[in-house]
Amino acid sequence: MKKKSPPYALIGALLLGVVAVYLFYQNHQAAEKRIQDALAAAKQESDKELADARARSITVSSTPTDMRDVLYATQPVEPGARISPAFFEKKLTPRGILPDALTDPNDVIGMFAIRKIEKGDPITPRNVGKSLPYMSQRISPGMRALSLKVFNGGDINDTGGFIVDGDRVDLLYTVGGVNTQTVMQNVNVLYVPGPPIKTDKTDGITPIPAPGDSISVTFEVTPEQAQALIYMTGAKDGRFSMILRARKDDSEIKIKPFQSSDYNLADLKKVQKTVDKSIDRVKELAAEIDAKEKTEGSQANTNETTTPTPPSP
Repeated sequence: MKKKSPPYALIGALLLGVVAVYLFYQNHQAAEKRIQDALAAAKQESDKELADARARSITVSSTPTDMRDVLYATQPVEPGARISPAFFEKKLTPRGILPDALTDPNDVIGMFAIRKIEKGDPITPRNVGKSLPYMSQRISPGMRALSLKVFNGGDINDTGGFIVDGDRVDLLYTVGGVNTQTVMQNVNVLYVPGPPIKTDKTDGITPIPAPGDSISVTFEVTPEQAQALIYMTGAKDGRFSMILRARKDDSEIKIKPFQSSDYNLADLKKVQKTVDKSIDRVKELAAEIDAKEKTEGSQANTNETTTPTPPSP
């Protein structure tokens, strides 16, 4: 009996099938691994971006946009000392506080302390300057400095004690206690003596001494004004007083002298009538100043760009 030959074709087909299945499985595994790797990489990138966003959020929230760096004294500074980097440091401060405080160290280094600066005080144009405040440097060309004894006796203090260098005042002159008149208006105060004080309202203010102390205030006047004032000091019963003006008020008005012969203090109706007229005038002046500030503010905020002229054809 003749032997049958083995089914090589069938065996080969089976082997090819097994190989094909194995290759398909390997390819499937490799593709799945690539997908898993891609998903893991995408998740890692997403996590990194989320972490960066959170870090940026924390940084922004820790430094609010309404804060700025302000220079503060790190130690007491005596008047006349030259400012160096060792005298100050930067601290974050709300923008709405200390609007005139200095923020750039380059603007401060080399300046002089023009008044005593305590540790922790902000550095401002009120306590530092480019030069020492010698009196001769503060006098405008053509003007003169005159020290005048101003009445501050008894229990009377005409200004409440709060006149500082750079304020403007009106000078009143009283003779014999029966006649008082305004002799000069809008006079610049160069120097007022007095001990420095510091509160949340009066940082750096140098008030005039208490009533009863002698006081000699230095004013900036013309040579002719100096002559008149010195002459008036020779009157036996004459004395000067000063009244403080608003910083924005440079108006000068005609004021009738107040004298006892014109007013009966037992009947104050005439005095009240004069006062009422003055109050109306003050209201008009306040309205004028307010309108002027609004006009200047609107002009400062205008940022118009002119239309360019087209080129000629």
